Amino acid sequence: MNKFQLTVLIAALANLALQLFFPPFDSQSLWRMGPASFDAFYPAFDAPATATLNSGLLYLEIFTALINAVLAWLLLQGAPQEPSRPRVRWQNVLQWLVIANLLLILLFPPFESRPDRVFEGFKFALSGSVQRGIFLPFLFLELLLLALNAAALWLAFGLVARWDEASGAESPAVPESLAEAGMARGPDSRIGRSDHDRRQGRDPNFGGPERRRGIERRKQF
Repeated sequence: MNKFQLTVLIAALANLALQLFFPPFDSQSLWRMGPASFDAFYPAFDAPATATLNSGLLYLEIFTALINAVLAWLLLQGAPQEPSRPRVRWQNVLQWLVIANLLLILLFPPFESRPDRVFEGFKFALSGSVQRGIFLPFLFLELLLLALNAAALWLAFGLVARWDEASGAESPAVPESLAEAGMARGPDSRIGRSDHDRRQGRDPNFGGPERRRGIERRKQF
């Protein structure tokens, strides 16, 4: 699991926590007459006494969040050579997911019945009629949550990418060609030998006599 997949996991858990803390509730009359209709999203610990949990809508929300997390997880898998870097650019993955979710929201918007304005469910956009219209508050809520998730993931992925670039710049790898060339020519042929290596013996590449010997090497002129 790379850092991008870890970010997706954290975002999925945050969405699931939000859905469970603020689940959808249906309202019903005090006399329990007639079917229950969608009311609003209340805190799970502070719901009205007459409200009942809309389990079908809650399951649909959880299923959608899990599907998005699984798709992002698979698309952000690391390459075999570099497991920490995803095969597909995170910008492309996020754009594809946002476009797919936006098309799904617009093709299957929430509908309400008229004139009582009761939420009916998610239906095909072209299936509206005089007795049925789009439930605009729910539609705006979906678009707002999609925009917030996209913005948060864009910032999180950008921070992860910059962190990886910074850590890679701090510890640059030595090219294999230079390392092999240095080993082939021997330790005495390396550029920038230390003072300890220079004092081990004469330089085999220099056949003339040393101009200074012993303690004279350390004299300052």
